[in-house]
Amino acid sequence: MGGGVSVLVGDCREVLPTLAAGSVDAIVTDPPYGLGFMGKDWDRTGVAFDPATWAAMLPVLKPGGALLAFGGTRTYHRLACAIEDAGFEIKDCLMWLHGQGFPKGKSLLKPA
Repeated sequence: MGGGVSVLVGDCREVLPTLAAGSVDAIVTDPPYGLGFMGKDWDRTGVAFDPATWAAMLPVLKPGGALLAFGGTRTYHRLACAIEDAGFEIKDCLMWLHGQGFPKGKSLLKPA
């Protein structure tokens, strides 16, 4: 046993090039979902759907290392395709489903 756990916070496009090849056991990330959440520009970058984003992770992962990426229900397919196009093998998909959605600004009493 040895080593510790390090959590790196930042834009992966800036952090990944600073890491040594084969130095990471696992990558756990929650990239922007690409929904334009609340009109925020950071959620419109498309970084999660760009295979180059994920391809930059392959060299830093140790052999057998894992990637866990969270995605939105409406855009998960784009995320998974980008990860696969980058060279990763998709093995499993876990889903967290809940019965209450985010409140929407629509009145059902008003005509469409």
